Amino acid sequence: MFSLMPWRTERPRPAPVVRWEEEPFHLLRRELGTLFERVFGVEPMPGGLAVEELEKEVVFRAELPGFEPGEINIYLTGEELTICAEHKVAKGKEGEPEAERRYGMLRRSMTLPPGTDPEKVEAIYRAGVLELHLPRKPEAMRRRIEVRT
Repeated sequence: MFSLMPWRTERPRPAPVVRWEEEPFHLLRRELGTLFERVFGVEPMPGGLAVEELEKEVVFRAELPGFEPGEINIYLTGEELTICAEHKVAKGKEGEPEAERRYGMLRRSMTLPPGTDPEKVEAIYRAGVLELHLPRKPEAMRRRIEVRT
């Protein structure tokens, strides 16, 4: 029976030890994380965007900590909704050092879900969270159909 088994003359070599920080995928992820800031001066939204589909409306929530309501602009073009938030550069008096405050711009665009009414969009900003309420059109609302026997 042992004569049917292949016989290896070489021992397998151990894989080279690579530090986690030097792995190609880690380097790629780190580079892509800074791509927007380095190339466009734009960062992706820090907390991302959450979408909640309710019975009568769709709610978008975007985390925008540190922004004032006047620094946030929301644009609606056809079926595309765009959220822009920008900190302006703080200017000090002449001879004083500029404020050490981070500034920049955040931008996110999304397509509205089908069946929503873009004319009745409401935006609420409180505690660093922007909420967009998009009511559904009456014909797009879910209704229950009774089963008869």
